[in-house]
Amino acid sequence: MRRLLSFLFVCFVLFNVLVLAQSEVSYKIQYMIGNRQAKELDELLKSLDLERLSVSEICDVVIGYTELYSWGGKGYEYSEKAYNIADKVIKENPKYWKGYYSLAVVLSHRVQKNNLLALTLVGKIDYNLNKAMEYGPNEWEPFFLAGVRNLEVPLFPNLSLAEEYLNKALKNNPNHLYTYYMYGRLFEKKKDFCKALEYYNKVLELPIRPEWKFVDEGAKDDTKKRISEVEKLCTKK
Repeated sequence: MRRLLSFLFVCFVLFNVLVLAQSEVSYKIQYMIGNRQAKELDELLKSLDLERLSVSEICDVVIGYTELYSWGGKGYEYSEKAYNIADKVIKENPKYWKGYYSLAVVLSHRVQKNNLLALTLVGKIDYNLNKAMEYGPNEWEPFFLAGVRNLEVPLFPNLSLAEEYLNKALKNNPNHLYTYYMYGRLFEKKKDFCKALEYYNKVLELPIRPEWKFVDEGAKDDTKKRISEVEKLCTKK
């Protein structure tokens, strides 16, 4: 009986640790982003009092605003609002990884909207990602974004650096479906098609997360298309 009670207590503690690791506000923001619920996300963000949120939640608010600018049909003022909030977080918490990461996301979305901005913003993106990785060595998000940034840059991608960062992201979060997808793209660019196929197959094995349904389904659809091409190239070896 004592062993059973001890086991149940441990399970209870672990459950609460997992729940407390992400607040309700953060989860809602993540869910609405991952399911492309622009209207609901906009309403939620406008209802929040930043003074009552934790620093981590405020960073998620930043990401919410910049995501709405990226795909939610909102104007540049949403990007500017996200930038200003992230900048304030960094000034008040200069050693907190998520402030730098959220600002890097804001700047990355601006480049996605206008590739010409890469000339002036890439240095700032790299600076903030380096700071995020320095202060958050056990987090996966900044390493993933740094990997994608070095892989997807239009001119002169740094494949070795992209692989280094994606590898770190995968170690910090070994079940992140989209990292496996980006790994597949990486090995395609390296012309190692059989290795790419291994990572693409892993994407199809992993379950779709409810909070990232739109994103994960998109990754799986793209993966199926890539597999049909990569399989032909792999068998030629």
